[in-house]
Amino acid sequence: MNLSIKQLRAFLILSEVDSFTRAAKKFNLSQPAFSALIAGLEDEIGYRLFDRDTRRVQLNANGIHFIDLARRMVKSHDDAVNEITARAAGDNGIVTLAVLPSIAVEWLPEVLVQHGRIHPGTRVDLLDTQWDRCLKALLDGQADLALTAGQPSPAIFNSSLLFSDKFYLLCHRHHPLARLDHVDLDDIGEYPFIGFSPGTSIRQCTDRLCEMQGAEFNYLLQVRQLTTMMGLIAANYGVCITTGLTLFQFRHKDIAIIPFRDVALERAIYLVKMKSRHLSACAQAFFEFIEHRAQNFQPC
Repeated sequence: MNLSIKQLRAFLILSEVDSFTRAAKKFNLSQPAFSALIAGLEDEIGYRLFDRDTRRVQLNANGIHFIDLARRMVKSHDDAVNEITARAAGDNGIVTLAVLPSIAVEWLPEVLVQHGRIHPGTRVDLLDTQWDRCLKALLDGQADLALTAGQPSPAIFNSSLLFSDKFYLLCHRHHPLARLDHVDLDDIGEYPFIGFSPGTSIRQCTDRLCEMQGAEFNYLLQVRQLTTMMGLIAANYGVCITTGLTLFQFRHKDIAIIPFRDVALERAIYLVKMKSRHLSACAQAFFEFIEHRAQNFQPC
């Protein structure tokens, strides 16, 4: 069966005005051409839809049954066309963003809220995981974009620098370091240190900082989750280093947050996409939206 949307629309108009002349005028067709549409529809489905006399046209029992089907088919067609049009304009679809948990705590949620208001038809799925898995998700096609620390290989990825995220010392408010306005890496070495687990982006950065400045930490414990770290610091179990984007997690009455004296202690945050893969319209629009929002963002 080969029904056209044009035939269905003609049928719905005729069912409302009960006159071929008025229906044809409303449909912007000549009466013979309009009548041919209705006749073709009836031939295609195999039964008559209207009772006709010299004065008016009325739906018969078959027509009354068919009208709901016609409305559903036209609506389904229109919805599909609208979805295709919106997707082509970058206003509809699904975008998967792989992101470091330490980036997803504070800045990103507000970006997602703002994006949702402007592009309500686009759904953003988050894959919050370690930096290497963010990049693997891009390679495997499981993610369209990634937010990560450090610039990955330019031979494989296109990266856009968004901003730099500073480091801070966290300690209990009664800890000796809590009295200082600023600290250096060397100030930390004598105290029990709680580190983030190897493989996390913060751990990678702190290891690199120690190597560059010849500092060593007295590791007492290593954890992966920000909430676990918060509880340990609040209990005065040790001190740790974290980044400005995670400070939201550490606003606690018993935790002191102290900046480093060396303002160069920071990590670069990049928005990454595959070099060899073309982004969908909605993913490209999301990429540009994040870039724009990052221009006005000042990390702690």
